[in-house]
Amino acid sequence: MYDMILQQKKVLEDKINDAVKKYPDNQLVKEWKNKVNDLFTEVSASEEPEQSQWWYDNEAEIERTLILATTNKQFDNSPLAKCSIQMSQEYADFANRSGTKSFKNTPPSKMEMPIPLSVVPFNKDEHWVSRRGYRPRMKSEYLKSPYVIRAVDIIKGVPRQEKRVAEWIFSLQGDPNDIVFHTLDGFSAQRFHMESFFPTCELFGHVIDCWSQVLNLDESKRAPESPLRVYCKTDVTNSYLESGLTESQRKDKFIENLVLSIEDMDASLRFVGLLFLPIIRSFHIFLFVINLQQPEFVIVDNSKVDDPDGERYGQLPQIIKEYIVDYLKSQNHPKAEMFSHVMPHRLEMPWRTINNSIDCAGFKNESSAQDDQLVKLRTKYLYKILTHEYNVQKDYVLQKVDEFHKIPSKQRSQMLAIAKEEIHRRLDVLS
Repeated sequence: MYDMILQQKKVLEDKINDAVKKYPDNQLVKEWKNKVNDLFTEVSASEEPEQSQWWYDNEAEIERTLILATTNKQFDNSPLAKCSIQMSQEYADFANRSGTKSFKNTPPSKMEMPIPLSVVPFNKDEHWVSRRGYRPRMKSEYLKSPYVIRAVDIIKGVPRQEKRVAEWIFSLQGDPNDIVFHTLDGFSAQRFHMESFFPTCELFGHVIDCWSQVLNLDESKRAPESPLRVYCKTDVTNSYLESGLTESQRKDKFIENLVLSIEDMDASLRFVGLLFLPIIRSFHIFLFVINLQQPEFVIVDNSKVDDPDGERYGQLPQIIKEYIVDYLKSQNHPKAEMFSHVMPHRLEMPWRTINNSIDCAGFKNESSAQDDQLVKLRTKYLYKILTHEYNVQKDYVLQKVDEFHKIPSKQRSQMLAIAKEEIHRRLDVLS
């Protein structure tokens, strides 16, 4: 545990220092810098306490674990015993020889007899541990939970704060090139990208990339038993559609972008459960979902227009499958052979549409009720992206939202009415 804390300490300090260099005046970065400093404030070697405080802080749990260890009982509720029963038993044997009271009250440096390594409260000044490289987003198991809800809920209404953020974006106030979404790894989006969330507007492909970024960041919160999902950006599959490349170049570029997507998750292909590949083709957006644990290739598409000749997807599903199979085999993936026999198929969903070619999502059957759900979903997606914990611009966005809503209500309504008439034209020019 000590080794792990030191490794994560180095990662956190490096990340904060990089952030300070890039955004020296950002208030959020300053706050995090102070938090990290407070968290890892160290006591100098000359200030060694008279007694080993660690034993006092954990006295009740140590005594309970000692009793359990010496009576060979289960450790169901003991956080100490989750490390290993050997540690608890080794401590029990040692404590029985030395006496727990004298053991607790003696600083480690003044112990006269050898102390089992597994029970030593380490001196924080001994930085001898070899440190691993930068590991960006993986959280401790204690921060992961099957009860963390990551899905966007469209059953409930749209909260007031979500509406406020959407109104500010759709008011067209401010420079369309203002950065409103930016992560510490350098990915960013401008205001006009987010304006395309306006109902009936065609979303910019970059917005899909923002959503992929948010979903990948949220993967760090998944429960340990949950399969790892990798949400690729549109450039992974768009590489195939670049007609100027040879077939070999397309394959190489696809694999290169796919590998980068997986590496961004600090993961190995062998441990990826699901791959999500957004496709933009002929002004239509659909999704390839690749299941690598239980091999399957699913196409998610909102359209239920008949496509008997397969013109909508062309050879793309089969080509992408062949690329993935070749790469799986090159990596000796255990499911490579099984996946090679999978046939891509379209997911049949009752909410697929005929007239709506703009919104691709799953709800009630095509109707005015579905239209209402789609408006609600766009608002919620917009809010989640802009207020995500990893968005460095979050404070800036919320400040601008507050400033906009200080404008008198009647004037705001007029601004929104004018923006409603102008927004399609503005986005057409910017696209």
